Amino acid sequence: MAGEIIGVVTDPGSSLNKERARERGVLLLNPEEPLEPQYLRFLEYYDRLLSLHASPLLCPMHEMASKAAANLGKYRVRVVDTRLGSAGLGSAALAAAAVLGRGGDEAAALAEVKRLAREGRFYLATNDLSRLTENRMISPLAGRIGSALHLWAILYLEAGRFHVSPVPVTQEQVLTHLAKLLRKNYGERRVRVRALFGDLPAEVRDRARETFEEYLHIEAGTLAPMDPTARARVGDHALAVFAYPS
Repeated sequence: MAGEIIGVVTDPGSSLNKERARERGVLLLNPEEPLEPQYLRFLEYYDRLLSLHASPLLCPMHEMASKAAANLGKYRVRVVDTRLGSAGLGSAALAAAAVLGRGGDEAAALAEVKRLAREGRFYLATNDLSRLTENRMISPLAGRIGSALHLWAILYLEAGRFHVSPVPVTQEQVLTHLAKLLRKNYGERRVRVRALFGDLPAEVRDRARETFEEYLHIEAGTLAPMDPTARARVGDHALAVFAYPS
């Protein structure tokens, strides 16, 4: 409806900093508290809310949000499965808020979220293969072999579900391998990149920006800590990278 003030909401799985996200028009839910009262507080300032979450195949927040929104009346809170996760979810929330901030409507904001899901690429690198095995993201055999060889697994997100790349890599190869995958997708196109890191060795973090800039034409880039909830699922030694064309 014309003149409506629409707010963008997401959850900590986006790994967005609460205060910085608020400055850019994104509100964060606290999954440790009931969601319905949080939505009601936000609705004191907004006519309606877009609540963006990771694929239900990756995280239970979408289902939790849907149940809370159902109690608030039709159309007040629209819960959206972004088909993304982690760094991709954070990028989608910021992009939707930016569209609304420029005067766009709900349809335009959702179109931008869908564009990121369609044109963006999400990769996850981790060497905590036991955690991936526990969460059924890789097979037990792959986990045992990879752990024995001290290799890193590379996973990619497609249709809201993680898939494992057939080529594991060493720690020294992780950044270059990810940068080359993105280069293969985007070539000379200008891209925005959001990278989230867990408890990575200092040399990996220090080389991340330099490596991505060497292979990609980056219009804007962010390197930030990964949310503890995500780290609990994929392991402490992980790097999540989402890129999409400007």
